[in-house]
Amino acid sequence: LVTFVNGYFDIASFNKLTPYLTAGAGFASIKPKFSYSSSDNNGPSSGKYKLKSKSNFAWNIGAGFRHDFRDNITLDIGYKYLETDVHLTKDGFLIAFHDDSLDRVTNKSGFIRDLTLNEIKKAKIGGSEEIPLLSELLISFPNCFFNIDCKVDETVQPLINLLKNSEFLNRVCIGSFSQKRINFIRSSLGNDIKTSMGPAEVIVSKFLSFTSLGYNFKSSYTSIPIRRYGVNLLDKRNINYLKSNNQKVIAWTINDEDQMKNLINMGVNGIMTDNLSLLKRVLIEESLW
Repeated sequence: LVTFVNGYFDIASFNKLTPYLTAGAGFASIKPKFSYSSSDNNGPSSGKYKLKSKSNFAWNIGAGFRHDFRDNITLDIGYKYLETDVHLTKDGFLIAFHDDSLDRVTNKSGFIRDLTLNEIKKAKIGGSEEIPLLSELLISFPNCFFNIDCKVDETVQPLINLLKNSEFLNRVCIGSFSQKRINFIRSSLGNDIKTSMGPAEVIVSKFLSFTSLGYNFKSSYTSIPIRRYGVNLLDKRNINYLKSNNQKVIAWTINDEDQMKNLINMGVNGIMTDNLSLLKRVLIEESLW
């Protein structure tokens, strides 16, 4: 939804509120043609990139990849901020995929950590689409910005290797459900890397929101659900506290119209959603698109 990266990235043009598209299982719009080198765990060694103009897909964090033939959703809708998770293949490639196995959303089976890239490329999402490398996404969508979730410890060092001293560094934000992973990535990539809060920082910020105490958080963004473990995280007080401490507040995963409008009114900086058409309509109605 929003001014999530406004002021941090040099964007030629973008909306006042920029919606997030969560796309964890794979991007159906990519038709890459690559040659791969197993010695290069950052991605393809050479090749050309080709994009389809249309992409019939949406991503649901809980349910998995699904095609959406009703809306024929495309990046042309205007979404520039994308979210994906990463896993590591047996031969050391970072792929953009939500699950730790192929079973749920492809026509193949097996854990990603036990499969080579060539084996994983034979799996098809929706019967036709390959699972992309993270590097494929970053190269194929040069005008998009990515929130990347490090799913497992094994992905951390290859991700650092990919981003370090690269043109990708200024258009990604790294998040994780592991505070340890976040801390290691920050220490390795320094001040140039944008990160969201780790779990420990989310807890600290929630407690501090009941006080007037400021805190020098190392994150730039706070990506949280409305409620977690019986605790309200996206209430007005917490949102105000986070923003007063230089955090961009991103809500996930919001698919209800009333919740979208309420969060906008409370001042969140971004919304992750599965329902791209609904969020765009809400933003238009709110004069934010």
